[in-house]
Amino acid sequence: MKKSLCALLILFAGWQTIQAQDVSKFKVLSDSAYQSTAEYQAANKYQKDAILFMDMVADTHPYYIKEERRAEWFAKKQTLIEQCKSIETDEAFADALIEALGPLHDKHTDLTTIKRMQESKQKANKKDDVTDVPGPVDMEHIMRRHESNYDYQLFPDHSICYMQFNQCVNAKDYPFAQFLNDMFAKMDESGIKTLVVDAQYNNGGSSQLCDELLLHLYPLDKMKHFSTYLRFSDLMAAYNPRIAIAKKSWENDGHKDELYQMPAPRTPADFQQPKLFEGKVVFVMGKRTFSSAGMLFTLARDNHIGTIIGTTSTFSPSHYGEVLPYRLPNTSVLGSISCKFFARPNAAMVDDKCMTPDVKVNLDDKDAAWKYIIDNYGKK
Repeated sequence: MKKSLCALLILFAGWQTIQAQDVSKFKVLSDSAYQSTAEYQAANKYQKDAILFMDMVADTHPYYIKEERRAEWFAKKQTLIEQCKSIETDEAFADALIEALGPLHDKHTDLTTIKRMQESKQKANKKDDVTDVPGPVDMEHIMRRHESNYDYQLFPDHSICYMQFNQCVNAKDYPFAQFLNDMFAKMDESGIKTLVVDAQYNNGGSSQLCDELLLHLYPLDKMKHFSTYLRFSDLMAAYNPRIAIAKKSWENDGHKDELYQMPAPRTPADFQQPKLFEGKVVFVMGKRTFSSAGMLFTLARDNHIGTIIGTTSTFSPSHYGEVLPYRLPNTSVLGSISCKFFARPNAAMVDDKCMTPDVKVNLDDKDAAWKYIIDNYGKK
């Protein structure tokens, strides 16, 4: 059973290449059993889409794998249906659905409208293009956000390398892996003893970049990783019909209210461990640190890599992710919903909703925060 499921899931993995900005790529919710009910047929367009939304969330999100949680979710249905009687715009409807979602602690499950998406795209197009290639850094920019995805500056007098990591996204002409090789080579050449990774502005991207950084700080064969759990759903099967086969097989084996644990990633046979940095590592965590950057901090904490300073996290160390986009058929509302649960390595703290830094530092006062780093982690 495990082997056949793995084969099907490998086929499924390619769905995430969908470009979220292309509305035509959003699967329309159109296969709900609720569509044939009298309640649905008599409803207005907002009530119809609310019914489909309630059904889809209960069937798709990993949090609602448990029957008692689904019961709590559906208890909200009549209130939402009643609210939809007076809704007059798609924007107000989207807001009502967001309110119904409540505190899932999941930044990947969200809703918008075609109008809002177009407005957001227009604003983005009006912005001047900025380079994402690391440039020179001066003292005025330390602890303040740079325009590049990542850059660094050496401070030999303090034996510190300050790396600002703003996006888990490769720069067009300077891949992160090459950037890291160059940075660590310069650090080694200069005898740098402390690396400061400032990710207070990093709201995520590809977790692969975080893994590449960790490979320079900790041996892969000793690294404890997230455990990944997948929820089979009808929406997922809409992107790959063969998932429906896996879903049926999983349920036939008696796993109706149980997530499927994904196989742990295998280390490639040709993997070569990069040279490890043996000095001190300081991670700076802020209120805007989440998603893949949150995974970086969680892996650092649970593998005892370095020291985390800054503010209490806005992310949950164990979290939901890998989104499925969808479109409600009767309105212009678009949504994304998580289909996986990522459990942190430290099982004893898997239910924690936030992470507390090792040392709380006021990041609003940039100069004082940098002075704290110099005084406590720099060369004496």
